[in-house]
Amino acid sequence: MPTLTVHGATLHYREVGEGPVLVLVHGSATDSTTWEGVLDDLARDHRVIVYDRRGYGESRHKPVRDHRIHARDLEAVLERVVEEPAKVVGWSSGGNIVLATAARRPELFRELVIVEAPFHGLRYADRSVLAAGLRLKLNQVRGRPLEAAEVFFRFATTLQSGGNSYDMADDAVRSNIRRNSTPVLAEWDPHPFGVMAEHVPLDAIVDLPVPITWILGAESSPWMTGLHKRIIRRRSNIHTITVEGAGHLVHIERPTEFVAAVRSTARMTQ
Repeated sequence: MPTLTVHGATLHYREVGEGPVLVLVHGSATDSTTWEGVLDDLARDHRVIVYDRRGYGESRHKPVRDHRIHARDLEAVLERVVEEPAKVVGWSSGGNIVLATAARRPELFRELVIVEAPFHGLRYADRSVLAAGLRLKLNQVRGRPLEAAEVFFRFATTLQSGGNSYDMADDAVRSNIRRNSTPVLAEWDPHPFGVMAEHVPLDAIVDLPVPITWILGAESSPWMTGLHKRIIRRRSNIHTITVEGAGHLVHIERPTEFVAAVRSTARMTQ
């Protein structure tokens, strides 16, 4: 994989295919390999760029609590690797990074595709969020880092029909998540510029001069869908796509439907 040195870290990235640029930004507790099931299909008609965020995969770095750093990294990828306005997909916390970067540098984006992003999730935390955070920290204090991270994995992938996608996933998916568990514990530490992008005003998203598509899994937690509803009350021209049968791991659980949703094009409306 080629590399990009930026802000004291070396980011590993990969390019596949030709055509309009499509950048994929992964969430927490995984790396760029999370896109393997959809990469070739998307590359049939796009120049697809994926990268390991700092602290994940091959982009070795100490855990990052300040997510403005991840946003600056994405800005560097768009400026120095892409070099043109791009359609950018952000899944989970990667979606928050995309939103934060677009709020700061909208000219770098042609279109946003936000997938299951917990935007302003802390200020609208429900009992499930608080309980998961408490269990995570208790396990961490007791010296059980993997168990602590697994609390997050199960919470984030909760299914409305019961259970969670993490426990139902195959060994390869769970192994990838476990390998990238260390940064998750740091991200759950309180920070004014933390993982849920509380520092980005909703007005900045409402006023973005860029089309937005928002992808949700129909089986995802009510907390996640509730965060989305609060945003579309203020910005009704967001193109929302709900993928039936999918939870938080939309691109893994329903890859064909996910690719179709990414290929759909949102348009700015008044």
